[in-house]
Amino acid sequence: MLDRSAKSSVDNALNWTGWVYLILGFGFLFMPIFALVLFSFETSRLPTLPWTGWTLSWYNALWADGRLIVALKHSLIVSPIAATVATIVGFLAAYALNRFDFLGKKLLSILMVVPVLIPPLIMGVAFLGLLSRVNLQGTLLSVVLTHGVILIPTAIALITIRLAQMPKDLEQAAWNLGATEWQALLKVVIPWSVPGIAGAWLLAFTFSFDEFIIAWFVSGFQPTLPVAIYSFMAFNLDPSLNAIGTIIFAISVLMLIGVEVILMPIVFDK
Repeated sequence: MLDRSAKSSVDNALNWTGWVYLILGFGFLFMPIFALVLFSFETSRLPTLPWTGWTLSWYNALWADGRLIVALKHSLIVSPIAATVATIVGFLAAYALNRFDFLGKKLLSILMVVPVLIPPLIMGVAFLGLLSRVNLQGTLLSVVLTHGVILIPTAIALITIRLAQMPKDLEQAAWNLGATEWQALLKVVIPWSVPGIAGAWLLAFTFSFDEFIIAWFVSGFQPTLPVAIYSFMAFNLDPSLNAIGTIIFAISVLMLIGVEVILMPIVFDK
C-alpha cells in the first residue's frame, strides 16, 4: 500500500508539474500578444505602467490615416487567393506523387522543394527581374503569383502526409464498386484529405499574410500589410501599430475558430 501511495503521489506531482510548466510556457508565449492588445487601448503614447486610462483614439487614428487599413485589405485579398492556388496545385501534385509512378518522379519531388531552400532575398530579386520583363511588377497580381510559388511546397508536404495515411486499397475498393476514377477522387480521396487540405490552406494563408521580403520587392505601390508596417515604422512609431496588431490577432483567432467549426463534424463522423 505504501508503494502504491508513494507512486500515486509521484504521479500527481508530475501531473501538476506538467500543467504548471504548460501554463507558464503558453503564458510566456502569449504575454507579448496580451500586452499588445492591452496597450492598444491606453491613452498614453508610450506602453508603460502605471495604466493611464482607456481610449479608442488609436483605432480612430488608424482609420483616419488609412495607409495600414488599405495595406490590410491588400493582404486580405492576396493571402486567400495565394493560399487557395497553392493548396489546389499542392493537392494535385501530392496526389500525382502518391498515386502514380512515372519517369522523373524523384527529380520532380526534389524540384518542388527548391523554393523552400532558396533564401527569400534571392527569390525576391529573381521574381522582381522576371516580373519586370513581363510588366507585372508592382501589382497585387505579382504578389499573388510569387506567394503561390513559394507556398506550393508547404501545401504538398502537408497534403502528402495526409494521403500517406489513406489505405491504398480504399480507392481501389471504390473502383471495384463501380466508381470511376473521377468519382473515387471526388468522393473518397478528397473527403479523406480534407484535414490536410484545410491545414495546408491555413498554413499557406499564414505564411502569405506574414511574408515580407518577397512582397517588399514585388508589391510596388500596392504594399501588403508587413511592407506597410515596415514603411510606417520608418517614419513614426505610435500605438496605432498596437491597434493594427490587435485587429490581425482577432482575424487570426476567428479564422482558427472557423476552421475548427468546419472540421469538427468531419472529425466526429470518423
